[in-house]
Order: sequence, then structure tokens, then C-alpha cells
Amino acid sequence: MKLLEMNTLDFQEAMKNQDTVILPSGACEVWGPHLPLGADTIVAEEMANRLAEEMGWIVGPTLPVGDSLMVWGPGTVAVRPESFRNYLEDICLSLVKHGFKRFCFMNPHVGNVPLIAQTAAKMKMEYSVDSCLFDWWRFIEPLCDREGILDNTGAMAHGHASEAGTSVLLYLRPDLVKMERAVRTEPKKVNPFPDIGVFWPIPSLTDTLMIGDATVATREKGQKIVEKGLERMIAFLKQW
Repeated sequence: MKLLEMNTLDFQEAMKNQDTVILPSGACEVWGPHLPLGADTIVAEEMANRLAEEMGWIVGPTLPVGDSLMVWGPGTVAVRPESFRNYLEDICLSLVKHGFKRFCFMNPHVGNVPLIAQTAAKMKMEYSVDSCLFDWWRFIEPLCDREGILDNTGAMAHGHASEAGTSVLLYLRPDLVKMERAVRTEPKKVNPFPDIGVFWPIPSLTDTLMIGDATVATREKGQKIVEKGLERMIAFLKQW
């Protein structure tokens, strides 16, 4: 059930039997020469809808643009971190007033993660609202490796718009994927100290605005990722 598609009477009726809302958030940013700028947002909404069908929960409004300064390129649209956080907090406060007591955040875009975490902490401290976060691309990496779904590992499998991302989009929205443009791109430099964070914008690492191997992506791999990911998320939520 999508909140934006419900009427007020059906919403009131639905609220008699649930207290959890799924909130999708994403980005509008460069995703290689073959994937749509809204890939993160598209995946967030698609996965939120599938999760809602399984759990019988409501999907709240999507936050379609995030903090994408580190992924700047042709077509990227970014909001300031404080703007995203304030907007998200306002949405959450509205939902709390309607009786929601748990938030399930569905978010593929890594730049939004700390902002969601800060908002979730505030909701817990001030309103006793519990939250969980599915950081989609980081969430599926160990799953893909464990299940042996992808041909590559590391950045070549899970880099920006690489094998994993392209496969998922081929399954969820094949009409938006241009595989004839897919390429394999090694990053220009690699941090020799992976235990220490560095802050390298995507454009400084690649001339194709992607990192990894998109050429071996398939719809079948994407289906396995989505199905296995959904299975694990449901397992968590049923015991949450």
C-alpha cells in the first residue's frame, strides 16, 4: 500500500492494524553511460513496494534526491545534507503524529545513510520510535558473495553502476538499461589502506562515471539478488 495512493478513510482503517511505515530514499546522480540517473530512487521504491506487499505495511513518501556531491556529473542533482535531514525529519514527525511507531528505511544511496541514522536516533530519543535501515547496495554485497551470484567480487562486482547494480536494474526496470553502452572500468586508484577512510569523488576515479564490470550483468543475476535480498529482509522484520 502506497500512502500517496490511499484515500483518507482507507488510511484510517489501515492504521487500526499496523504501526510500521517503509520510507524509500535515493538520489539523482550519474550512474555510468548505461543506467538512469534515478537508479537509487527507482530501486528504493521497487524494493519498498515488494517489502510492503509481503509485510502488509504502508510505503510512505519517497525522498528522491539526496546528498550526491561526491558523485557529481552531468545530470546529478544534489541537496545539502542539512536540507535532506530536515526534510526527512519533518516527514517522520508527521507520520509519528498519525500513530506510526516504527520506521523501516529503504535506501540504496550511501550519502544518505548518516543522515538517516541521525534522524532515526532523534526519533528514538524524543519519540520512542524504533527504526531499521536497509542500506541496499551494502546490504546485498555479502549476500551476493555468500550465494555466489556474481562473476566478480569487490569493486568490480559492487562498484558504482557495476555488475550488481546493473543486474538489479535489468531485473527491476530493463526498459531503462542500455546494455550496448555497458563497459568495464577499473578505478584509476585504489586506497592501499582499506581500514582508513578516504574521500575521493567518483569522477576522480573514473572517466566513465562508473566503477566495475557492467558487461557481465544479467537479468537472472538481478532476480536472484532481489529475491534473496527480500528473503533476508523479511526474515529480519518478522523477528524485529
